[in-house]
Amino acid sequence: MRSSTLAIASAALLSVLSPAGAQDPGAIRQGGAATAGQAMMCRAYERVEGQLAYIKTELRITAAQEPQWNVFANVFRANKEKQYRSCRMAQEQNRSMMSASLPESIKIKEDHLSEELEALRVLDAALQPLYATLSKEQRKTADEILKGAS
Repeated sequence: MRSSTLAIASAALLSVLSPAGAQDPGAIRQGGAATAGQAMMCRAYERVEGQLAYIKTELRITAAQEPQWNVFANVFRANKEKQYRSCRMAQEQNRSMMSASLPESIKIKEDHLSEELEALRVLDAALQPLYATLSKEQRKTADEILKGAS
């Protein structure tokens, strides 16, 4: 049970680290299949509170760690909301990318990757103070569930 829960959490958290707007050229050619797949990807951003509850429970956040946890959780929520909007925008742009020129397609992808990089930097800035307060065992758990499957 724990390994399947970890896999689900890892997949959800990997969405934080994966380029939300990145397009697979093969997926673009597939049209409808890409749109359906992207719709499923966007749904990964819908269960943020459940993800946070799981992470907090697994890490066994203490009362002393609550302030750092709250900062991290707020940034996590904000990033997920941005990623959700970006994913929805990517769905719309998927149709236009089929008719866009190569330079326009590259610009769209570059913009999405820039957004993801900024989100990752903000998340890292919030994670560092929390990670510093974690015990050795909590860090081990964080490494397991927040990095994704190794």
